[in-house]
Amino acid sequence: MREVGKRCATAVLLRRAAAGEQWAWRELVDRHEPVVWSTARAFTHCAADAEDVSQATWLLLAENLGRLRSPEALPGWLATTARREAARLTKARRREAPFGLDSALLAPSGAAEGPEQTVLRSMTHTRLWRAFAELPQRCQQLLRVLAASPEASYAQISAALGMPKGTIGPKRGRCLAELRRRMVGADLAGEVAG
Repeated sequence: MREVGKRCATAVLLRRAAAGEQWAWRELVDRHEPVVWSTARAFTHCAADAEDVSQATWLLLAENLGRLRSPEALPGWLATTARREAARLTKARRREAPFGLDSALLAPSGAAEGPEQTVLRSMTHTRLWRAFAELPQRCQQLLRVLAASPEASYAQISAALGMPKGTIGPKRGRCLAELRRRMVGADLAGEVAG
């Protein structure tokens, strides 16, 4: 029987979840979802792929509940598993995606808009994603995590990306400044060409 309000140790939750107790599984997911989601989002290109990676990670945990040797290392295990699943999915996606297609143009828009707004939104998204794609990989991963999981703590982001906790804020500032610089550069290049 679970005591309400009592925070169970990870080892207890893993043992109870392996025994089929749903409350323990829910507690594990609630406690560690930010790490899994942040990692999945950092290493994939869209939310749908991140959801697939997240689901695969939780499935692998369910299949391996009784085999985990070090329950306190669960966040690291989840982050590593999500990273590996993302790499596997990205490799599979490369075989199926047409080359050079801008995924931002495929995203459905929320509200009905006129043709002018559609073209402007499309141009802005294209410039943004081009500038984003030119950023170093570590900047892309960090900005994806921060955008996908704004509630994630620096400790969770650190575990997900393998980045020292004290460098996350300054790195975020430098990455955003570089993205801004590239966007302004793209705007100026468009004015000169036009």
